[in-house]
This record gives sequence, structure tokens and C-alpha cells, in this order.
Amino acid sequence: MSKKITELLDSPDVDLRIAAGECIAVLSEISRECDEEFEFDEMDSLCDKLRALATDSQKFRAKKDRRQQRSSFRDVLKAVEEREPLNMTVKFGRERLIIDSWCRKRQYDAFCYVLKSGMNLHLAENDLLRDIFDLGTPLSSLDYTNSKLTKFERNMSNIASCKARTKTRGKLRDKRADIMA
Repeated sequence: MSKKITELLDSPDVDLRIAAGECIAVLSEISRECDEEFEFDEMDSLCDKLRALATDSQKFRAKKDRRQQRSSFRDVLKAVEEREPLNMTVKFGRERLIIDSWCRKRQYDAFCYVLKSGMNLHLAENDLLRDIFDLGTPLSSLDYTNSKLTKFERNMSNIASCKARTKTRGKLRDKRADIMA
């Protein structure tokens, strides 16, 4: 099965290559949960291929595609070769979602694909999503809005501090003028 997936790494489509790489990382992670000593068949050639994709610089590929591919395959290579777990943090509002496995990342990416720009709002308020990602109960929106100053209040505070600063500077200038005279 891994042979078919590694063949997908040679695909001309960047999204398919990245999906195949993430699939390899998920398979590696799940297999190592069952058997600590697990290694893919032909592990050296797989790591070489992943390393090549992580450092790909072929000019006929779009710059955005190369950047996306290199970033993704650096993480996949760490997961497969060095057995290093994934570590991502997603901030939304005053909360954080810690993604510490490839399975959880694939789950998060699928929700992002469906919810698009509403993902942060759903993470903050949607009970089902909060249960799936073990976020607990939503923070009260009243606590968040009360702790934040309005634009008018911030502006008035800045004006008051500027006025106080101007007065103290003026007094210091008067003292220096008296000393020099």
C-alpha cells in the first residue's frame, strides 16, 4: 500500500503530492502507536524522496506551490524520519487550539475547507466543534467584551496621557531655563 502512495509523490499536482505526504505521516503516526519499532518498506528511499520534495527548487513550478510543498514536506519528513510529533497552535480570540497529531491536523484542515473564514467563529462558539477538538465550554462573550476598551475609551485615555506628558515636559523645560539663566 505504501508503494502506491509513494508513487503519488511524483504527481504533477502539488495538492496531490501534499495530500500523499500527509497520508504517509498519518500512516506512520498510527503505525507507531501500535508498534514502536515500525518502519516503512524501503525507508531510506522514502526519506530521500521526502527530503527532495522538502527542498524542491525546480523553476517550472509556481513559487507559491514550491513554498507550500517545502513547508509541508519538512513537517512530514520530521514525522517519518525523526519520529517527531506535529506541533501546531491555532489562536482564535483569547483561546488556543493545540494540534499535536497528524490525524488532528487532517481533521482541522477538513473543517477549514468546509467552514472557510468562519472557522475561528465556529471554534469559539460551536459546541460540536469544541467537543471534537476537546476545547471545553465556550468562554463567555460578556467577559471578553467587558475587558476590552472601546475605541472612544482608548482614544480618551491616549489624549489624557499625552496631555500629562506635555505638561511635565513643559515644567522640565522651565526648570532648565531657570538653571541656565
